[in-house]
Amino acid sequence: MRSIIDEIATAEEQAEQIRQGAAAQARDMTAKAREQAEHALLEAAESERSKTEAELEESRLSGEQIAKDAVVAYEREAQKLCTRAEGKVERAVAYLVEKVMQTA
Repeated sequence: MRSIIDEIATAEEQAEQIRQGAAAQARDMTAKAREQAEHALLEAAESERSKTEAELEESRLSGEQIAKDAVVAYEREAQKLCTRAEGKVERAVAYLVEKVMQTA
């Protein structure tokens, strides 16, 4: 027959084993959760990096197109100004020739 003291000691040993097992399980769960969090953080960072690179590329292409459109518009405007200037130059030359002829 076991004495109450032996049963208490056995219960205490079992309780200590349960406590140690729970502590080890908690450490394992904490380590696993930390690993999962680090992995999720790395995945999020990579995903955001990819999104940022894609948005930068899209912005670059959009900027290039805007610049090309602006150059085309400026070329058209410059051509119009040159055409108008050529007409004025011809009139100016005719005027100067006429003045020279009048003074000669």
